[in-house]
Amino acid sequence: MTERNFSLVEAAVIESNLGAMRSMRDALTQAGIRKVHPYQTGVTEALAALQPDLIVVDVDSPEIDGFKLIRWLRTDPACPNPFVCILATSWQPTEPLLHKVHNSGADLLLVKPASPKQMTERIHTLLDNRKRFNVSADYIGPDRRKNPREGPQVPTLDAPNTLRLKAIGHWDRLTVRDDLAKAIAWLNEQKAQRDAFQIAFYVEVAKPGLAKAPPERMASDLILKISVLIEDVLKRTESLETDPGLDTTCRAILALVERVRRRAEGKIAETDIGELQALSASLMRMLNPGRLPESMSGEVAEAAAAYQKRLDQILAARAEAAKPAP
Repeated sequence: MTERNFSLVEAAVIESNLGAMRSMRDALTQAGIRKVHPYQTGVTEALAALQPDLIVVDVDSPEIDGFKLIRWLRTDPACPNPFVCILATSWQPTEPLLHKVHNSGADLLLVKPASPKQMTERIHTLLDNRKRFNVSADYIGPDRRKNPREGPQVPTLDAPNTLRLKAIGHWDRLTVRDDLAKAIAWLNEQKAQRDAFQIAFYVEVAKPGLAKAPPERMASDLILKISVLIEDVLKRTESLETDPGLDTTCRAILALVERVRRRAEGKIAETDIGELQALSASLMRMLNPGRLPESMSGEVAEAAAAYQKRLDQILAARAEAAKPAP
């Protein structure tokens, strides 16, 4: 095993319980990490300034809202290092909590009270067996998939790991800065592409409901979700080389979403629905210049059909359950 030196490593512990805070700090110290910064409030600003190599965050406390913090670390373009190593901590690892940890973007779960041995094991897992990162419209973090999905494979990234680089003596500030910038550019490109697919998917699913008068509530709600995705695309592509018409297309989609919102109680023009579909397809093409438009449109239609099938099955099951007993 490569010799490890944690003298340069900086860790942050976000914990509301002072006893648990001391326990985590002691476990980190005994694992070899001496620079441990405790936080209870003002976390995002402090972490952005510190840029630690390891973050240990409590996900039990409503005062901290650890899951919201993890999502910020992974998904907000304002976060300087979305690839930082994250350990989520909890007193009671219930199935629902494990599911939330799994979907939050955290690397690993550490059950409290954590012993120095457990902390050391988690740290060495992050050094030697950290999972590659993948990106979807609603997730950025370690790749959780057990088996490759059918169809086009989602790219993954061997994310920059400052914890490992410092521990094994490969730390060079300028090299890491350049590698991190390249990795963030990759992440932004992938995220913008996933956003564009999700937008086209929402439009495809909502199209039949939008054509009704008044439009179906679920269809309108799906279209209103597009605004957040468009704003994310605009942020993600600020520093990327993209089609010059991207900004205009995004603004046009936002204008149509606002038109749908205003007409939620009336009738939406067929031309608006058609234009929304055309613009969403155009956005996908702009962000995926190397892919065939027909292939992407087919994937959207297939995903929408599968979603509608699952929805129909759920509604049928509920209707069956609601029938009075004979």
